[in-house]
This record gives sequence, C-alpha cells and structure tokens, in this order.
Amino acid sequence: MSLKVSKLNVAVDNVTLLKDINVEFQAGSLTGIIGPNGAGKSTLLRVLAGLQKKQSGDVLLDNIPIDEIAKKSRAQKISYLPQTPECHWPLTVERVVSLGRFPYQTTNKLSSDDIKAIDDACRKADITHLIGRPINQLSGGEKARVMLARALATQADILLADEPIASLDPRHQLEIMTLLQSLASVGKTVILVLHELHFAIRYCDRLVLLDKGIKVSNGEPSSVLSTENLQNTYAINSISGQHQNMPWLLPWDSLGQK
Repeated sequence: MSLKVSKLNVAVDNVTLLKDINVEFQAGSLTGIIGPNGAGKSTLLRVLAGLQKKQSGDVLLDNIPIDEIAKKSRAQKISYLPQTPECHWPLTVERVVSLGRFPYQTTNKLSSDDIKAIDDACRKADITHLIGRPINQLSGGEKARVMLARALATQADILLADEPIASLDPRHQLEIMTLLQSLASVGKTVILVLHELHFAIRYCDRLVLLDKGIKVSNGEPSSVLSTENLQNTYAINSISGQHQNMPWLLPWDSLGQK
C-alpha cells in the first residue's frame, strides 16, 4: 500500500510548517523522516495520518485522496503512534493494547482475531510480562512500548510512528528498530520520525530530510546523510563507515553555524 503527498502546504496561524512537499512512501519500505527541531517532521506524519489540516496539495492512499476514505476504513489501513501518547486512566496494559482493535469492533466483545492480534502485538513489543498492570504504574519506556503494541495491534498496512524509540533503553531501541525493519520486509509501509541518525542509516531503506518545513533531500540514507546535508541542516560534521556489513554514522562536531 503506497502513500503519496504532492505539492503539500501546511500553515497554522499564518506560520508555514510545510512548504511544497513532494514524496512517495512505498510498501515494503522503512522510511525515516529526519531533520532538526521544528523542521516539520511531526506535522508531516500527522498529515499522512489524516489528523492535520492542509492548506493545499494532495495526500493519496493507493491513489485515493485520504479525505475521501471513511474514517473507520482509514483507521484499519493506517496506524498512528504519536510522539507523546498519553493515557490518563489506570487501564491495564492489555486494555490499552486492545484499543488498537477499535476500528474493527462492532460490539464490546473482543473476537478471536482481536485477541490473537493483541497477544501478537504484546509479544512483539516485549510487554507480555507487564500484562495485568495499570499503565500509570509503568516507567516511561514501558509505557512507550505499550503504546507501540497498541499501534501494532491494529495490523494496518501502514504504520506511522513519531519517535518510537526516544524513551527506550539501548536494548529496546535495537529490538524495536529491528521489529520495524521486519514489518517492512513483509510488505508493510513503515514511516517513522527519528532523531537518532545512526539508527536512520543502519535500519532505514529511505530517508526524507526536512528543514524549516522544506524537503532538503529524499532517497537512500547514504546520499541523504551526506556531509553537505548534515552541515547545512544540523550544523554538524560526521564520521561514517561500515562494520560487519552494517553502516554506521557518528555526529562528532558542532560547527556553531548554518
């Protein structure tokens, strides 16, 4: 399932957040949206989810304007994990994850398919040991994995995740990035906002680099994370290379100017 934006413009209170964005996200690909703070990354993700109003341009889901797709059908096709998901009630972990099945439910009772999807999502997010606990008693990283499981439980063809590894420990960062990569390998369209450039170059198939609401570069990580692009957008130098056939990138010096 493909997702495409063309000539996209977004503004709020006369402030331009995205300007003339053109990019296509393909099935079977893990795409990272990167850029400095305020670049428009989260805004683009919300537009793709149909949650952010646009001023002009097109957002197409398999060549169908996303606004023309019924909300319930869209929720079955696109799963969205926000940057700071909140749960203000002391719901159990499994109850929170079950919310990911809401787009399919016609009654209050979970079907066998729902239960299977919930169990699978809990296993993939490594939270089965947390089942039965209220979510408000968990650590920040544990909550983040529960919310990821909720998104996975939808089993949508497209997964949008805004900084899904930001609050995780190193082990779970690696595990979640590997999981997202595996979802793309079986045909899912996975799009995530990332600040961790070393993970972007290691795991992503493609990158979209934004700066001040403008698309700077789009393509394979090695070309997008060029020395010139990093200097112009992040004001940093970097060292990159290969270790055991695995690409890596290390930002190492702030230039202090852009």
